Amino acid sequence: MNRQKMLNAYRAVDKSTSGTSHPKQPSIYRSEYDEKLIKDYHFAKFRRNHAELSHNPTLKALLEKAEWDEEDVQTLLRQLN
Repeated sequence: MNRQKMLNAYRAVDKSTSGTSHPKQPSIYRSEYDEKLIKDYHFAKFRRNHAELSHNPTLKALLEKAEWDEEDVQTLLRQLN
């Protein structure tokens, strides 16, 4: 295939795809209000968890340790639940 034919093939593909619109993906939320409500809820949950964990002396002690054993991992999992 020579260069001109290849360029014409690209132009033909561009013309055929530019005229068609891709279908819009359906939203996972029922409305914009639901989306805002759910995102606000998750952000509030994140802030609460962050506040609880940042003031937790057990977790701070774990994070400062250089070497962890199995008991430390179990303690961490208990603190996160």
